[in-house]
Amino acid sequence: MPSPNLTTLPVEILIQIASYLDTPNYQAFRLTCRGIEDSLFRAFAQQYFRKIQFMRTEYSLQALVDISKSRLSSYLRHVVITTHLLGPRSPSARPRPWSIESDTREEKYSRMCDDQAVFLSIGYDQDMLVEAFRNLKLEVVGIHTQPSHYPYHGPSSYGISHIERETSINIRHETTFPAETDRRTKHAGCVQNVLIALGKSGSAPKRFEVDMYNSKFGDDAFNIPPFMEKAVSPVLSNLEAVYVRFHPYAALTKRLIAPQGQSPSKIETYHLRIFLSWLTQAKHLHIQSPRQPQRFFEWFAAPVSNEDYDGPPGLEPPRSPALPMLYELEISQVELHSFHLLAIVKKFSATLRKLSLSKSLLITCDSGATHVYNAWPGFIAQFSRVGSCLTELFLNEIDVGIGRGLAAMRFKDGSYSFSYTGPDMKTVLGDLATSVHLEADSSEPEDGDEDWSGSEYENGLVDFDFEDFVDEYDDLLDEIDQDLNDDMNEDFMIETFFGLGQ
Repeated sequence: MPSPNLTTLPVEILIQIASYLDTPNYQAFRLTCRGIEDSLFRAFAQQYFRKIQFMRTEYSLQALVDISKSRLSSYLRHVVITTHLLGPRSPSARPRPWSIESDTREEKYSRMCDDQAVFLSIGYDQDMLVEAFRNLKLEVVGIHTQPSHYPYHGPSSYGISHIERETSINIRHETTFPAETDRRTKHAGCVQNVLIALGKSGSAPKRFEVDMYNSKFGDDAFNIPPFMEKAVSPVLSNLEAVYVRFHPYAALTKRLIAPQGQSPSKIETYHLRIFLSWLTQAKHLHIQSPRQPQRFFEWFAAPVSNEDYDGPPGLEPPRSPALPMLYELEISQVELHSFHLLAIVKKFSATLRKLSLSKSLLITCDSGATHVYNAWPGFIAQFSRVGSCLTELFLNEIDVGIGRGLAAMRFKDGSYSFSYTGPDMKTVLGDLATSVHLEADSSEPEDGDEDWSGSEYENGLVDFDFEDFVDEYDDLLDEIDQDLNDDMNEDFMIETFFGLGQ
């Protein structure tokens, strides 16, 4: 009888043992022998290759292509492409005193910056994405303006460790300064390149995420010119969930429109509005911090119109989206007028069942009109009527009122959050008229609180050049612990490709 050893243990026990190991030890355990590697492969792939974040560099995207051609391809379901651009380092970050070693490292990094610039300018990133996407069955594709930096921690993009290993420069913690106009163009183009790559490859993810929480680009990212429509429209029309996150102070391009019977005006979400009109199959929509939120949601809530446009040529405004299958709507970090919220719920009442409103200002009265405390019952009465279609409702950190006459919405359990799931939404909403305590909001925004963009606080920032501040720091990479970063380091992936599993 053979002596007991790890290879004789049931797979479930091996997986349990591996769950207590950090990444390097898990890697070593897996590569102990062919039998253990085979036993752990499925659990290993599900844990480490379900979601991976990549940079737009040749080294990083080549890893994506390699994964797409390996047996790991069937496990990769979520790909995030970051818009991070390498650029000249801050003078304060350069080592002193000068040495030949430090100068050599700086030269290596400078060449990597130049290589990425050429890589993107010739469109080779799109070619590699097409090749990879064609081999993968992706469920989620995201574009992030990070990789994973302030305010949240998380794994860095594949490729960061390679740069740091080759140059000994910790780019996670340092600021770089690519040319401003070139930077914004390349950041915006990242979204278009990913969409075209999805279209050319025939990939059909169900969820698409665009997280633009900094000042680098905004509405231009959603520009779908006519020459892109043939490739991109099948991708957009197939999406079931879309997540869009702006920075509240993003510098966006204004576009002139001329609604019928109205004077021409400029809007800051022109391309986003057209983008949303392509989402014919969308069931879940998340909108966070759009510019000019009241104008945006006024447009979003407007009835769908099929009338022919007879205004000035070239100035036709985007049509309000039909979203005939919208089931779940999440809105966060906005100023939203109460009648726009009511109109939105009413417009999509045939399909809308889940509504979430978070960290937002709900304007329930006009300036100089009825006090917020008197306007509240009337709003709730209307909300209980139009909101009876809902089966799930989530409210979190909501202020109501206008200007400096704000009141924080506090619920009967003392918290600032409320959730309900069930069939009796009309009664539950009606109870909010008396069960919600509106307490005067005298709090000031805390330092670093990027989550609030209400007009009360914006007025206090008149003399503060926020865009210059962000431009100085928006390239800072996430200050993550090395243990977290180890979950996606290059050595680990190289061993995966060329270890016993291959």
